[in-house]
Amino acid sequence: MLSLASLPAQPQSPGELHLRRLLAVPIGALPPVAMLMPASRNHNYWVARVQGGTLLDERGAGLSAVAGSIDLQWRGGSAFGLTAGYQSAGCDQPVDPCPAHPMFGGRARFNLITGGPTVATLIDDYSATTTIGAELGYGLAPDAMAGRNACAVDIGMPVSLSLFQRVRVVSFLSPGIVWDVRCPLRGSVGTGASTLLGAGLGLQQLFHRGLDVSFGAQRIFRRGAGIQIGVTITYVRLP
Repeated sequence: MLSLASLPAQPQSPGELHLRRLLAVPIGALPPVAMLMPASRNHNYWVARVQGGTLLDERGAGLSAVAGSIDLQWRGGSAFGLTAGYQSAGCDQPVDPCPAHPMFGGRARFNLITGGPTVATLIDDYSATTTIGAELGYGLAPDAMAGRNACAVDIGMPVSLSLFQRVRVVSFLSPGIVWDVRCPLRGSVGTGASTLLGAGLGLQQLFHRGLDVSFGAQRIFRRGAGIQIGVTITYVRLP
């Protein structure tokens, strides 16, 4: 497992530096989330989100993060949001200070295709909705590595399938590519790109029409990356 507390101040290889950057920013530190449900084109919707995630492998947790986000869903379709959070390392031994840093991000999700029940007709659910989108994100983690900032850019194509009516059950996949890039201030030259895949299951309209809860897991396909898991609570302010 790649824990910040267990690594030297100066990484020994470009690959190690690349992975540390990706795990320090929101795309690598937080669980994936489903596309927002398509809504009325007559309104814009404000969305608040709270997330918590931890990095796991065969030896347990190493990095934990919490964050809050504010999104604007434009005319019930595409969404644009900002995220702010905090990540800390699991220090098994007393370390002063135990590695920790803030993190920030911005994300745009574009609703490309919204379709009907597709495979959900197999269970006679004709109210199901399939959504295919595209996303673009940027993340910044100040002082993530010995006084240096970490930055990353990612693109992806999330897919969501929502089932049933009273309480919507949503399953989702979030494949993508992420690059570590040079930060405008106190950054280092980017070292490459990695593919990633997120997946999850959630409940929409839980107890309230605007309340969603989901569980997600994500893996960056690099040796030592572990699996990021976490929970997301989303509230949509309805008109």
